[in-house]
Amino acid sequence: MLVRIGGEVKNYPWGSKNLIQDHFGLGVADREVAEVWFGTHDGGESKIQGSNQSLSEAIGSKLSFLVKFLAAQSPLSIQVHPNSVQAKEGFAKENAAGISLTAAERNYKDDSHKPEILIAITPFEALCGFRPRAQVLEIFLAFSESEPRFGELAALAATDASVEEIFMELLEDRALAERFTKSVESLDSDSIAEQARLLTVGLLEKYPGDTGALVALLLNHIELTPGEAIFLPAGNLHAYLSGLGLEVMAASDNVIRGGLTSKHIDKAELSRITDFSELGNPVVATKKLAEGLIEYPVSASEFRVYRAQITGTNLLADLDLPAGAVVVCVNGEIAIGTSLEEREVLKKGEVVFVSQAKKFSLSGSGEAFVVLGS
Repeated sequence: MLVRIGGEVKNYPWGSKNLIQDHFGLGVADREVAEVWFGTHDGGESKIQGSNQSLSEAIGSKLSFLVKFLAAQSPLSIQVHPNSVQAKEGFAKENAAGISLTAAERNYKDDSHKPEILIAITPFEALCGFRPRAQVLEIFLAFSESEPRFGELAALAATDASVEEIFMELLEDRALAERFTKSVESLDSDSIAEQARLLTVGLLEKYPGDTGALVALLLNHIELTPGEAIFLPAGNLHAYLSGLGLEVMAASDNVIRGGLTSKHIDKAELSRITDFSELGNPVVATKKLAEGLIEYPVSASEFRVYRAQITGTNLLADLDLPAGAVVVCVNGEIAIGTSLEEREVLKKGEVVFVSQAKKFSLSGSGEAFVVLGS
C-alpha cells in the first residue's frame, strides 16, 4: 500500500499565519495555523486523498505514533508528559472521579505516555530540560544585584536544596513575575544571565504576570538549526517558543501544564511527574546509516525517525520496511517507490503512508523524513 494522506489542520492562537503557508507554498491564511496532524489519532485523523476514507479504515488498525507539522509564532505552554504508569493511574483516577474528558481541569485525556521528538525545519527556539545548577546560580547572583528576591533564591541554589524546591518557589512567586521586567536591570550582553533576562522579559510581554516565565530561567534555552532535534521523554519539562518543526510522538494527548498559559495548571501533579534531573545537552545525537540517511536514535518504542537527503547522484534504494511508515517531504521533490511496484512523487508538504511492501526506495532531489511505526 502506498497512498497519499491529508492532514488535520489545528488553528490555535499561538500558531502562525505564514510559517507553514510560506514554507509549503500554500498562500496566505486568514487564521493562525498551529499544527497539521498526520496519523490515526482520534483528535485529528488523516484521510486518504481522493476519498473520504480514514487512514485507520484503510489499514484496519491504529498507528502507534502521530506526526505533526508545528508552527509556533508565540510560545506554547511550559509542559510535561507522564510515563506509562502515571498515565494509566491518572486516567483511571480522573475517570473514577467523574471528570469529563472535556473538562478544563482534566489532566489525562487517555492512558498512554507521550514521548516526542521535535525536528527543526526552520530555525527553532525551545526550552528543554533543567539547566546545570551552576548556571542557575550564576543567573540568580547576577539578578540579585538589582532584585533582592534573587539573592534569596541564589542562597537557596547554593545549598543542597533540590531543584524541585527552587522550581516551586518560582512557580508560586506571582509578585516577582509582576515586577521582574522593571526590577531586574540589564547586564553584560554576552552573559548567560542577560540572555536569560531577555528571554524572561519577552515571555512576560506575551504572558504578563505568568510565573512560567520565571520557571523558564531554570530550563535550557535551545536554538536549533534545520535538521537538529530535541527529544522529550516522560518527565522532561519543556516549551516550544518559535519556529517551524516536525513533531513525532506516541499517539497520546496527555499534557500537564506549568505556565505560559491560561489553561488549567495542577501544580501538585506537575511536581509529581516532572523529572528534576539536570540535562546537560538536550540536542539529539544523530546516527549516519548511509550517505544521505541519518537516524534520530531515541528511547521511544512507538516510532523510529529518519532524515533522507536525496540528490541526483544519491538515491536510497531497497530500504527495509518492517512496519507501516509515514513519509513527509519537506524540501524539493522526492519519488518513493516500493517493491510492489507502487510509485508516488512528493513535493514540499506532501505526505504518504506506505506499508505491506518489504522494501522501498527514495530518489529525486530533496529532503524527506521517514517515520516507522512499531
